[in-house]
Amino acid sequence: MTRKLELVLQLEVVLLPSLMESLPAEVILHIVTFLEVLDIVRLTQVSKRFYLICRDNESWRNTSFETSPWESDRRSRQTLARAAVPVPDPRVLEIQRRAAALASSNSAPKTATNGAKETVENPRSPDSSAESERIRALANWDPSYPNEKVDWYGEYIARHGPISTSWLQQPTIREGSTDETHEIRGMALHHDSNGSRVVAPLDDGSVCLWELGHGISSDNSNNQRKGAIIGRSKAGLLSFSDGSNSDELYYLYPQKKIANVGVAECLSVDSVRNKAYFTVHKGLHEVDLNTLQISHYEKYPFMISALSEATFPTPLTVGSTHSLHLHDPRRSMNACWSDASCTDRVDNVAKFPASSRPKNDFYGLLSGDEFASPFAPLFHPGPLAIHNVSSAGTSDASSGEIYVAGRFPSLLIYDRRSFPKLRNTIHSGARLCSLTSVPYPFRSLDDRDLTPQAVHQAKSKPGKTLIACGEYNGKGLLEMYGLSPEDNSSLAVPGSAQSLTYKNRVSASESKLLSVAAHGTRLVVSDGDGSIRWMERDGSTLVRRWNINQYEGSEKIGIFRSSSTEAHGDVARKLIPVNLGRTDAQADSDELLIWTGERVGVLAFKNRPQFGLEDWEERVETAEEKIKRREERIYSETMRRALEKQANEVRFVRGLGAGVRGF
Repeated sequence: MTRKLELVLQLEVVLLPSLMESLPAEVILHIVTFLEVLDIVRLTQVSKRFYLICRDNESWRNTSFETSPWESDRRSRQTLARAAVPVPDPRVLEIQRRAAALASSNSAPKTATNGAKETVENPRSPDSSAESERIRALANWDPSYPNEKVDWYGEYIARHGPISTSWLQQPTIREGSTDETHEIRGMALHHDSNGSRVVAPLDDGSVCLWELGHGISSDNSNNQRKGAIIGRSKAGLLSFSDGSNSDELYYLYPQKKIANVGVAECLSVDSVRNKAYFTVHKGLHEVDLNTLQISHYEKYPFMISALSEATFPTPLTVGSTHSLHLHDPRRSMNACWSDASCTDRVDNVAKFPASSRPKNDFYGLLSGDEFASPFAPLFHPGPLAIHNVSSAGTSDASSGEIYVAGRFPSLLIYDRRSFPKLRNTIHSGARLCSLTSVPYPFRSLDDRDLTPQAVHQAKSKPGKTLIACGEYNGKGLLEMYGLSPEDNSSLAVPGSAQSLTYKNRVSASESKLLSVAAHGTRLVVSDGDGSIRWMERDGSTLVRRWNINQYEGSEKIGIFRSSSTEAHGDVARKLIPVNLGRTDAQADSDELLIWTGERVGVLAFKNRPQFGLEDWEERVETAEEKIKRREERIYSETMRRALEKQANEVRFVRGLGAGVRGF
């Protein structure tokens, strides 16, 4: 008997794979739906056919929906609603069932096939009603829009996978026998066919470049150097003069560190022209990223506090303390201070301070005289964020609107074609510090219970959504505004449609929100407590949260807020998705750039950091140091698990044995 059993098992091992391979893809996909997520991932490694079947986009969309907090809340509401309805007496239900059976027996006889068919076609049957309710809920939850390409497998990982942070190589300078670390004063992204790079100014006035990889070329050397410094200019490149003469040469103090003004929004990169724009006090520096030299400099009448996105040939919007200006990059291509080349003219001027310069166009702003470049005066000082939104039907932001937010109660809207005339305002009442937008119409929370056809119709309407974050009465604020297209006269102009407005002043954050960005099908915000929150596009439903100061590789929060923390008390002052502005094959990366005010990190949904200090240090770690580091890591992991177990026990006891696992 044992021998026969062994033969049967061996036969199953041989024939089962071939039988599975012969099944249709639809049947295999239906079987896969009964597996756990981890088992599905393992099944993708069996063969190429199983890989394609298990990576079915629609299947992962359904899995993301079933495990979403939105669906969990909906089921909780349904459970509470059913509990509120009184349950009838079982004896009454039995009488009603028998009466219905007696009435059906007096009618014409039905075959088993007809009865089964009626059960399928009857819309009032329990199975059909539950399935229709699920389809309705899925349509209302789905954050994607028609014609939007979404990798739901990657979305599921971004919503439920582990999180790790890799910090870029910190720039240092040799001071005697020690290395002094420089602070990073901002960040921006630069893209080309070779990949992505981080561009940032340092506190010594230099410009630094880091490699991020993600290139479409066949060379993998860029990916191997990910996170490393690949270029740095000389110190003092971004400096200004302290002299009383406003026309005095700004490049006089190369040893002086730049002023910490407008640290979050005063940096913009034009990937088309390979130019970066930096602001120091009143000066706008245009730096050539190929040579890391200043190619143009322009001085403004007031201190610059905000810059818009740099998208050639769209003029750059410069926000100073009391005015807005348009900086056309095409003008700077012909504006040289001397007859020398643009890349060398800084050194030439440094040798001859009395060399001729074109008259400042903004001299008339202070003197009252006429000058060529238009400007928009601000009655409330302090713009903090400037965002360009293109008009409907075009991807060129030069024909769209300019949205300005800051230390004033309203959003200011300018039309680039009629600048500097103020087009409209949107009252907020809060202090907004970050702006972004998504190229899809806004859906309010009142549209949660629409039919699938109504949802598709609402998503197919033209329009965009403006998203702002900041502070209101000491708490975080997230605002969303539906922007109507200009070519639809039946809709109001941006700012007047108050019904297309949502303000989350309750559950956004307990502290001020510092930055907001569109991250896949989600919105991501950072607050003053160091937390990063991913939310649905409705601006209300929390998908997940993570604190940048907690233990690497651990996302769960223990009994004392975090199971283990580092020595840093960092906050994410600015967030930038790595795929922002990319349209190539590598644009599906879910990595997120984080700037803390001193350093820059790459947040990825992976088990462990992609790079670290050991990748930049030349010193070889000894065997004793490796053993000690391993013991410290094991001890930290053990303590983290113990604290998490204790926290779970506390939550269980707090639920009085009812199985409540959350607070």
